[in-house]
Amino acid sequence: MDDVHSQLADAELQPHRSFGYRLWMLRHAWTRRLEAALQGTELTHMQFFLLRATVHVASLGEVPSQTHLADWLRIDRMTASKVLRNLEAKGLIARAVHPNDPRANSVVLTTDGAALLQKATLLAATEQERFFGRLGAARKAEFSEMLDELLTNDGCRNNPSSTEID
Repeated sequence: MDDVHSQLADAELQPHRSFGYRLWMLRHAWTRRLEAALQGTELTHMQFFLLRATVHVASLGEVPSQTHLADWLRIDRMTASKVLRNLEAKGLIARAVHPNDPRANSVVLTTDGAALLQKATLLAATEQERFFGRLGAARKAEFSEMLDELLTNDGCRNNPSSTEID
């Protein structure tokens, strides 16, 4: 065990100085800010991102399915199914048998869902600029590139650079 400790930088042994811990804290800080911004829409951050992903996948000429959305967002399929069921109960999406795979469900936004997503997207974009804008344009672009690099090279199912959602 001493060999492991001697190989780690002193900063990594202190949780509050660990890069991973600070990234985890940043993620939670951003989630709290986004949830607060979305409060008037009655959407959670997960519901918001599933709606955004649905529109994005459709804009690529594909028919969004529950599985594709879960994979794209890197969430487990059961979570996606539960959140989509809730969105359907709210009348924000409709699910039907996927035209290319009868075993899958396709997902489409309803008129109400599209209207709410438009409002929520403006709120989220405003909060995103408040939160990340303090980095300034150049550093924000650099940070975005670093995030893409880390996400692309971690063995995950998709490359965020090729299917970007802001």
